[in-house]
Amino acid sequence: MQISSARSRGDWRIVWRVANLTSAGIRLLDARFPHGQFRSGLMELVDVQVAPWGSTHLNTVVACNGNQGDVVENAFLITTVEWQKARWRILARLTVRFTAGGAPVAETELVTAQRAGFSEPEFQETVSEVPGSGRKP
Repeated sequence: MQISSARSRGDWRIVWRVANLTSAGIRLLDARFPHGQFRSGLMELVDVQVAPWGSTHLNTVVACNGNQGDVVENAFLITTVEWQKARWRILARLTVRFTAGGAPVAETELVTAQRAGFSEPEFQETVSEVPGSGRKP
């Protein structure tokens, strides 16, 4: 959830509240915003812990510009976290609207998690033929 935003040298400093809704602690490792109209590079985080059922503030710098009424759909905040000795990617899908002063106001639409590396070869099954077809995929 976005807490605040302030203009900073052409970009926006945006503070987010990140909540841990589990019974185990989470360590935030990095964050990024990959959308072309709401973007940042990879921000590596140092020792950002979120206690079970707790929350923390995440300070970010995001490149974005808009006029009142402009909307950026399908923007994402993607974080890599460590939870229960495994790495996970948390994806927060955002809709960003701009105020009269050009400030971005992000609304969280959906939050999902996936195990980091799930699409790497060690996690993929090898399929030699499509069942019942006699042919390879």
